[in-house]
Amino acid sequence: MRLLGFRLGRLGHPVQYFRYYTRSETFEGIVNRFVQWVNTVNDGQPYAIVGHSMGGLIARAGLPLLKNLPVHLFLLASPNRPPKLAPYVQNNFLYRYLTTDCGQLVLNSNFYQKLPLPNIPATVIAGSAGPRAGWLPYGFEPNDGALSVQDTSMGDDYELIQVPSIHTFIMNSKLTLHYIEQILNQS
Repeated sequence: MRLLGFRLGRLGHPVQYFRYYTRSETFEGIVNRFVQWVNTVNDGQPYAIVGHSMGGLIARAGLPLLKNLPVHLFLLASPNRPPKLAPYVQNNFLYRYLTTDCGQLVLNSNFYQKLPLPNIPATVIAGSAGPRAGWLPYGFEPNDGALSVQDTSMGDDYELIQVPSIHTFIMNSKLTLHYIEQILNQS
């Protein structure tokens, strides 16, 4: 996210970063800290939120609690339904160890049913450069190696843009920057 933030800063968009640790914090605890942080750092000026993967889910969960809503929410490779990889990782010791509470939530369809949809303009930017083969969980579907493009969709009411990138590096894509900048300039 630092490279994207640096690039947005050079284009005249001030950037601040929120840090969280899924290994040692619960999802609810992270969301509470996020809401407190945004409500503290926001000075009433228009702003947008860019969240990658779990960061997008944290932003979605916190939106209803913010004093001043952002003008736009960007979800970079954030799941919006249980990923098709869920059956392969839900009982994996390493996955459970590294992701704890947050990692288990993203595999649960009830979590997404309770997660509020954004009541502001929102754009999903999904990667489509993941591997494709009939024997892989995503088959020949566009994916970023962790999520299919379909896994990131919030439905027809929200814009979904595909960029040729993998999950871990979608925020470094110049196309991602281009789309964010274009939308911010229209806001």
